Amino acid sequence: MHPLERHPIPLKIKKNKKLSVLMPFLNEEKAIVKNTHEVISDLEEMGLTQFEIILIDDGSKDSSYEKLKKEFSEDARIRVVRNMRNFGKGWALKTGYEYSSGDYVLFLDSDLELSPWHIPNFFNIMLKNDADAVIGSKLHRDSLIDYPLSRRIISLTYYFIIKLLFGLPVMDSQTGIKLFKRAALEPALPKVLVKKFAFDIELLIILIKRKMKIAPAPIELKYSRKSFGNIKIETAVNTLIDTLAIFFRNTFLRFYDRPMGENRKYSYTFVLFPEKYDDYEKRCLGHFLKIMYDNYSVILVGKNDMDASDPRLKFCMTGAEDFNTRLREASMKGLIKGDIIIFSSLDCFPDERFLFSAGRILSLPGIGSTGGYVIPRPDHTPFEGFAFSIISSFFLNLNLTYRYKPLGYKEVRELQFNGLFIKRECLDTGILAGGPGMKLEHILAGQVRNSGRKIAYSPDIILYKRFPSSPRELLDYILSSSKKRARQFRQGVENKHNGLPDNFYIVSVILLLFILADIIAPFYFHNILFAAPLILYYLFMFLSRILFLGFREGPKSFICLAWLQIVYGLSFLAGLLTQ
Repeated sequence: MHPLERHPIPLKIKKNKKLSVLMPFLNEEKAIVKNTHEVISDLEEMGLTQFEIILIDDGSKDSSYEKLKKEFSEDARIRVVRNMRNFGKGWALKTGYEYSSGDYVLFLDSDLELSPWHIPNFFNIMLKNDADAVIGSKLHRDSLIDYPLSRRIISLTYYFIIKLLFGLPVMDSQTGIKLFKRAALEPALPKVLVKKFAFDIELLIILIKRKMKIAPAPIELKYSRKSFGNIKIETAVNTLIDTLAIFFRNTFLRFYDRPMGENRKYSYTFVLFPEKYDDYEKRCLGHFLKIMYDNYSVILVGKNDMDASDPRLKFCMTGAEDFNTRLREASMKGLIKGDIIIFSSLDCFPDERFLFSAGRILSLPGIGSTGGYVIPRPDHTPFEGFAFSIISSFFLNLNLTYRYKPLGYKEVRELQFNGLFIKRECLDTGILAGGPGMKLEHILAGQVRNSGRKIAYSPDIILYKRFPSSPRELLDYILSSSKKRARQFRQGVENKHNGLPDNFYIVSVILLLFILADIIAPFYFHNILFAAPLILYYLFMFLSRILFLGFREGPKSFICLAWLQIVYGLSFLAGLLTQ
């Protein structure tokens, strides 16, 4: 049987069910409009009366997005969305899914090497096998493949690796066409962590762990490749690394067994704190006002309204500089409303999908707060990227690196302030009982814990932030952070129920020990063995910087990080001794 044999789609699907087609793309300006018209034409010829096409721009640098918006602005069946950065095909599909509404969801590569005319056969296989998902397989006995030998070898090798590690009853996981029942995808897709190379494997593992039935389908593939179809040596290595990471999470961490709530549509209120009132912060405010979500409002708390006007926007005028006092004043004026309050400074901004997935975490029993991480803005300067590599480093954060990187879902004691979600009832118990000079996120975290609720980190919540753009700004950032952490530590000692556990100060304690070792070792120890731990530590730091940043930036990052550790430790010590 030919894979593209034009079977009729069952009548109950054509008339009563909706199909969402998700097409991720990257720099496809030459073909994406033509290909989209082709998909529309094919779906109409199939007799599908209810369908939508979600086109996801995964950070293209060309004019693909603009061409699609112009071409299909009047077609309600077509939705064009974008990620501000190139995260990878997996994240693009997750983005597209959040915008979709179909009873069935199809993943389709935008280059159309795999024809949309696979859809009728996929539906028939799904119904015949009572399957929850149907995935195209290059290794199916009925598949017709015009495929380079090198790609065949790669596919077979990867299949044996997957079979060895996971024992999946699937011969081919990487083919770019898959059909899912929405009911199967909803509890599985949000748990996927991999954004790029092994996204498909991770999703299939989660589906199988949930006892979902997966059926293979034959395909016809005429390889030409572009964009997501490329396989380079670097891609192959990264895919293997991601696959091993999935094996570790699945086998040892039981990561995919974690609970996931329903995607409840809460009423959200942003509380935003401007500091510089410059053009950049005005643009950030604009992003907060363009989120694709109906039920939310924005409160701007500061000295002026930044000449902004929007039906969602309210302004609370205050001359206070610190965020704590500003928030207290806004609360006393009765402006803090909504089911969920979201806090952020205006040196960062969200993308359009920011509010789509938080409900799955906040609807879990016992969760009072959630949040994610910040990354450099898409148009960041080279020094901002360098500063981010320092600020987000394990050597300054230890177990707090989740503030800057996509790690697994977990319950934590504190979160990044920017994009911090808190249920309103957690604040109603007595808002802002914190000491002067403390970071607002530390006070809010204590408030959530005092209400008996938990704080959950989610890798799906991202904000884009302006990081220090000069050496002086980076130094000021480190000094400010260390002093505020010292105040928090001191208050924790004085008032145990508001402080965080002592192990959260291990970064600062280790830094102080290293400073003491740097000072004492040259005077008291003449044997190099006494300095061996310090030498090994700095060697480890140096090698890690080379590994992650390369030989060009790595040495500079090492010198800067080693120096800033000492500065941080001294500043922390000064903060402890200052009343």
